[in-house]
Amino acid sequence: MTRPFILSASVAEPAFAVPGHARAVLQAAEAAGFDLLMLGRSGERPFDAQVLVAWAAPMTSTLGVVATVPASKAHPFHVARALSAVDFLAAGRTGWSVVPEGAPEGMAEDMVGAARALWDGWGSDTLILDKTSGRYLDASKVKASNYKGAFFKVAGPVNAMRPPLGHPLLVVDGDDPIAIDDADIALVSDGTAAPQATKRLIKVGADADAAMLAERFEAREIDGAHFTLSDALTQLPQIGARLASLLAPRPAGDLRARLGLPIPSTASNQPGGAVIPEIA
Repeated sequence: MTRPFILSASVAEPAFAVPGHARAVLQAAEAAGFDLLMLGRSGERPFDAQVLVAWAAPMTSTLGVVATVPASKAHPFHVARALSAVDFLAAGRTGWSVVPEGAPEGMAEDMVGAARALWDGWGSDTLILDKTSGRYLDASKVKASNYKGAFFKVAGPVNAMRPPLGHPLLVVDGDDPIAIDDADIALVSDGTAAPQATKRLIKVGADADAAMLAERFEAREIDGAHFTLSDALTQLPQIGARLASLLAPRPAGDLRARLGLPIPSTASNQPGGAVIPEIA
């Protein structure tokens, strides 16, 4: 697969909580060729991103939607259950970014570990859906996680099956990092240490030079760019037009397939996401 230039942005405008405005922003992001739209960011969360990502998922067809999740105000069981459901609504186009602000040291990392353990409680081929026998799933492939961390303890299994992505994409912001060494995507600023991640997106302003980004991408210094939006409806089309030459056609499939992101090595059972017999 041709290495994709990943185009990402974050929106934290209070108006995104208004359905009409949010719908227009989602449509603009897809039309501009963005791969990811992060709802909220560290220090700017004027809406409940987990609620809005569930609303946004079925309104998109190619755009990946990423919810910011504050570690100090969420529980991994509810987060894992909600994001699994959203990943089905989005057909494998869901991500999350755990925000450590206001949380004790280590809580964000503990939340990631607990949620991953809950997702891994379901095997990828757990579902049977056999109408003749009346069997819905293979119960032997649903296992309690019994996760015990410094802040969270979850027995599981979570009452939502394994997400299509296996694990939703984990996005880490280098300006407010968490100590995870296998994130899928890191958002990095020049001159700062970059968190460990499979892909690195440079954080740039809306007027970033396309030639500079292309040069750094070809040199493999970066895997794409992340834009912090202040006026999404105006900036999204402008950015998409300016960077159109960098955006090669994407293969069909979920975000991991399209962006070249393997499931994290911490997945404790079968690789990949849920297999649905009726559509396999």
